[in-house]
Amino acid sequence: MDTRGGFLSLSLSLCLVANAAAQSSAPPLPSRAVVVPSFTPIAVSGALQAVVLTQWTHDYREWRAWYLQWRNRPEPGVLSARARRLPPVPPPWLPSLCMGLIDDGPVADACAAWREWQADDMAASLMSEQIAQTRAAVESPQKTLWWERVHVDALWPMARSGSNAIGVVGLHTTVHLTKRFQVFMLPGFILMRAPGLDGAQNWSAATDWGFSVRLFDLRVPIAGRPGSVHLNMARVWMLGNSNVAAAGETYLAGLSLSFKQR
Repeated sequence: MDTRGGFLSLSLSLCLVANAAAQSSAPPLPSRAVVVPSFTPIAVSGALQAVVLTQWTHDYREWRAWYLQWRNRPEPGVLSARARRLPPVPPPWLPSLCMGLIDDGPVADACAAWREWQADDMAASLMSEQIAQTRAAVESPQKTLWWERVHVDALWPMARSGSNAIGVVGLHTTVHLTKRFQVFMLPGFILMRAPGLDGAQNWSAATDWGFSVRLFDLRVPIAGRPGSVHLNMARVWMLGNSNVAAAGETYLAGLSLSFKQR
């Protein structure tokens, strides 16, 4: 009995030693580092925090409203389209504040705006849409509406030097030959102020025909709509007033304004 018990004890001890040796010789299991997000420490006072967060929230909401209005089309400027706005960058310590539970106040508003700013990834979306707009503008055919061909004329002086004749106001329509060069589609109408045979100034209706060259684009302040300024050269025929000294062959030069789509 003692011999059998000793043999069992010796066998158990050898198995334990072999198992321990096998575990010590096996390669260790791979470890994975635990990344803890780092937050910028808050080094500003509570009063300054409220001022900074209120301003950033206001700037973000203002940019958000602009983005929703102009994200799919360029915003017209005075002479050309305005540059695309970038979203305002939040304070670096704002994520640290947003870890707490705050229900109201400037911090809660700023945190709501920050989560929206972070989730939407506005900067990447804006860049992608800008690339798509540029590509579409190059590849798609340009379509114009009928009223974009209508030009409003004002204060056209006579091309001949020394003449007091002037085109006060008028209208004409054009058709594009190139991107900038246009010709009158139909004879236009213009109201003339010209000296008569007796030397007195006379009013006379006239019709004109010529060509236009687009000079630059702008945003018309009163109409709030983009437009184009053109340089025009036209031949004028007086209508029904034989007392005008310039009733024969007359040429006018001047500027005109046409409107464009928003």
